Amino acid sequence: MEQRESAFRRRPAWTMLMASGMLAASALFATPAAADVGIAGSACNAVDGGELVYDDFTKYNDSLNHAVNQWNALNPINVRADDAWSYSDVDVSDSNDGGNGTVAYYSCVGGADDIVMNTHYLDSYSTSRDHAAMTHEFGHAIGLDHGPEVAVMDPYSTDYNPNMNNNLQSWDISTYHSKWGY
Repeated sequence: MEQRESAFRRRPAWTMLMASGMLAASALFATPAAADVGIAGSACNAVDGGELVYDDFTKYNDSLNHAVNQWNALNPINVRADDAWSYSDVDVSDSNDGGNGTVAYYSCVGGADDIVMNTHYLDSYSTSRDHAAMTHEFGHAIGLDHGPEVAVMDPYSTDYNPNMNNNLQSWDISTYHSKWGY
């Protein structure tokens, strides 16, 4: 907890992050039709200095590795694990939130942001669906909003066509490059 508090004090624009966190939290209650599509309209993302540093508190490590590899293949954002010389931008953890309808979520908060995987659903899902959920939430941490049905950023990405293999699709890739370049 002390690291999170010190990271909170280090963030220069913490008030903007808190405001964007409130916007992100309110998006959890939006219907898919009301959700924004594309690049996140707010400043809510965990990218700091061209990288997204995460702390791994999840048991879904295969899915975490899959997501990191998918997003790192695009450049220029470097998604990497926290080490002794850095602070995490996002904590990836698990919680049993019951059958509340939320498989996983990204929360933009002061200090390290959060990606939370709901074990209530994911423990019974296939590895492929777990990969989709983790890759989707990292997409939010990178600053992308929900996309069309043929994208990892589809709000129901764990239910999409398994032929996609939970890899980033053309919409995910072009939206990422629109936001971050090449």
